[in-house]
Amino acid sequence: MSGVEAMKQDVEGYIRYYNRDRLHSANDDLSPAEFELPQIKVSGWT
Repeated sequence: MSGVEAMKQDVEGYIRYYNRDRLHSANDDLSPAEFELPQIKVSGWT
């Protein structure tokens, strides 16, 4: 694996962690994905 490929995997992993796993106090301790889910369901956009 090249350095660029390893970097891409690291960045993708961090973005996945940040958006799906990490809890945000500004979102009532929900991840951004969990916080957005009710809004997506209301809008009908899936």
